[in-house]
Amino acid sequence: MSKKTLALILVLLGLTIVLVVIAVMTRTPKTTPAMPDSTTVETTGTPTPIVGNTVLSMTPNPVTAAQTGSAAATAEVLINTNGDLVTAVQLEIAYDPKVLTNMRISPGSFFSTPNVLPVGGVNASTGRITFMLVPSNIREAKTGEGTVATLTFTPNSSSGATSTEITILEKSLVSARGLTQSVLKSSSGTTVTLPTSAQ
Repeated sequence: MSKKTLALILVLLGLTIVLVVIAVMTRTPKTTPAMPDSTTVETTGTPTPIVGNTVLSMTPNPVTAAQTGSAAATAEVLINTNGDLVTAVQLEIAYDPKVLTNMRISPGSFFSTPNVLPVGGVNASTGRITFMLVPSNIREAKTGEGTVATLTFTPNSSSGATSTEITILEKSLVSARGLTQSVLKSSSGTTVTLPTSAQ
């Protein structure tokens, strides 16, 4: 074999090796398209609609406190079910404990024989009330209008405030027969106007 032929074979072999190396390095691995993860698929649409029609409100609005600082004032929590078959009510109420003192809450006449469940109660330091009512007959479902609860309190006229709010919080719940979500559509509290303290 001549030197020229051997040199040509070596050059061709070198070129082949270089081409193989280049082909291996630039080759991209074949990938299978990933299937979407069912837990990360975002769904679009409208928010969950309110399923009920029940409205909670407070009366009177406003509450006008008596001139005597020690006189108790009252406010009622009213319910209008607007056709919902109500089976329980949980009130979450906020007030200013520096302005309204001696706060008490008692069941109203909406349920014929209500049971008050031992949850929360009145927290005089934070100004929060949690009050849950159910009928004593668990099969009872009530519709219509009525008084759920009555608040009794003493306005502190020496607090310096001329008015304060009692608010029914959005955390309040109303359950109804056949539904798992709260049927509370809206709620409104009341304003308490205080007399100015005598100087």
